[in-house]
Amino acid sequence: MELAVRTSGPPTAVPVLLVHGMGGDHTTWRAVARALRTAGRRVAAVDLRGHGRSGRAASYRLDDFRDDLRFVVDDLGSGRVDVIAHSLGAQAAVRWAMAEPDRVGRMVLEELPPMPRDDADLAEDIEPTASAVDRVRGLLALAADPRPFLRFDRRIPAEVGAEFKQAEPSWWDGLAGLAAPTLVISGGDRSFLPPHHLQTVAETLPDGGFTTISAGHSVHRDRPREFLDAVLAHLDVDLPG
Repeated sequence: MELAVRTSGPPTAVPVLLVHGMGGDHTTWRAVARALRTAGRRVAAVDLRGHGRSGRAASYRLDDFRDDLRFVVDDLGSGRVDVIAHSLGAQAAVRWAMAEPDRVGRMVLEELPPMPRDDADLAEDIEPTASAVDRVRGLLALAADPRPFLRFDRRIPAEVGAEFKQAEPSWWDGLAGLAAPTLVISGGDRSFLPPHHLQTVAETLPDGGFTTISAGHSVHRDRPREFLDAVLAHLDVDLPG
């Protein structure tokens, strides 16, 4: 299986790894990548397995996506990277950061679906999906560019969703040991992910911050200016001028 990665910006700068959510691809980060390049950062935007121009795979477990990110970072040849990740991509990024914490600088986790801790969490049935409003916005995005949808392996939602049907308290233990400065971004009450769950994620992280941008599940798409302002501030990046 081949992984497609788009790299740009100064080759000697510390990379920022951009990881899209379920059903998307690297093109969702165009505005963010452009701003980071303007600020002098190197950018690596990956298409996850089964998405975009990356190959399809026999397995789509969350740890498979984690291992793909490890491969991408190895290939970049950088000792440490910053990470901006959305939804399924944020889940993959957190798992990779838990496995290799010394390789993570700063992280931005947009609408990260937390793993269930217990039966109460399981009863809420939280998993990477979309609200009715998000689906309408997704259809508008599809009309503008159908390629991510056409290339998406439709086996992924069922395989990923099955992992959110069982409690994984060890995920929360790993989160509590993740020292990277991390900003958790919630899309507010318009998202299917309850904001208080994302705030709990931020509070569990040793160096976690939390902000809400009322946009629904895809904050970077629907409120790009506010999202970019939060990201650049967290990464301590200044745009020229």
